Amino acid sequence: MAERPTEMDEFLQEPHMARIATTNADGSPHVVPLLYLFNPEDASFFISTGEDSVSVRNLKRNPAFAICIDDEQAPFRAVVVEGEAQVSEVMGTDHEGLKSVVDHFFGPDMWANYVNTPIAQKIRVRITMVPRKWKWWDYRRMLMGSVTVD
Repeated sequence: MAERPTEMDEFLQEPHMARIATTNADGSPHVVPLLYLFNPEDASFFISTGEDSVSVRNLKRNPAFAICIDDEQAPFRAVVVEGEAQVSEVMGTDHEGLKSVVDHFFGPDMWANYVNTPIAQKIRVRITMVPRKWKWWDYRRMLMGSVTVD
């Protein structure tokens, strides 16, 4: 059994926008940018999103996903993973989960302003994404690779 790559963990824990791809009912791709948290302990991605989002509907029907995290500064770095997602039961506004993401990306001072926005008032679910295939490159350190893990 191949082990997951760890050389990009630091990059994945930095605040980068991710793009998640799911499959629409008609088989077409649905891609959306979003914020995430990466947990290096179990190599999972955490997302808090609206329970009525297209991504959530797609994942409930078909849990397959792909996610891409990259940066826009040369020399470029990126991680692309594929796997299955687990969607939680409805969490209410889930301010605990959402706040953890907001704090990570914008700092703890942002939450006081963010908590009263329409986005923070949405009824939410938590998505946990467990990758099975990894592809990565870091041209700053001349690293690249791909692996499928069990």
